[in-house]
Amino acid sequence: VTFGVAWQVAVAAAVALFLLALPTLARRTRAALGNSDIEFWIISNRIMPPIVAVLPIYVMFQQLRLLDTQVALIATYTAINLPIVVWLTRDFFAGIPIDLEESAELDGASKFRVFFTIALPLVRSGLVATFLLVLILAWNEYLLALFLSNANAQTMPVLVSAQNTTRGPQWWNMSVLIVVMIAPVVIIASVLQKHIARGLLVGAVKG
Repeated sequence: VTFGVAWQVAVAAAVALFLLALPTLARRTRAALGNSDIEFWIISNRIMPPIVAVLPIYVMFQQLRLLDTQVALIATYTAINLPIVVWLTRDFFAGIPIDLEESAELDGASKFRVFFTIALPLVRSGLVATFLLVLILAWNEYLLALFLSNANAQTMPVLVSAQNTTRGPQWWNMSVLIVVMIAPVVIIASVLQKHIARGLLVGAVKG
């Protein structure tokens, strides 16, 4: 009983000290934390090898009873690809002249109207290039899909690797599946080819 009371008092004291120090910590963090720090933190989540996080992700979805579901794959792929989307699209939006937005605001346009009618059309090509890159990263991802899916939400890379059975690689089945796997990406890239070329050149030439 004495140990339990002492533990509760220690926790209460620690929480109280943290709350007292919070304003000071907030002022120091606000002064030291800049946009470059936030950007590096965002992209560092993508640099981290997936094998480091695959077991915690597996346990989390196991506790939520979402293993072998499309919800688990969609949530995971969104989380792991969001940093690279933020990193790329930031440069596209940063390349828009601020004078255009200020002129629109002076004419009475709201922030939302400036974003949807001026900013988005100007970075459309960059968004298309980012979309295709993220599509390829998610489409070809194997490790997370191997842990999070079984039969109901199996992705194409896992299905292709499953053709290497005890009887040896089933080359015919594997070849057909690979063609089916790459066909949607090739079709989308062909349709969006003009926008992709423009998006890849955004910010390449300055001055």
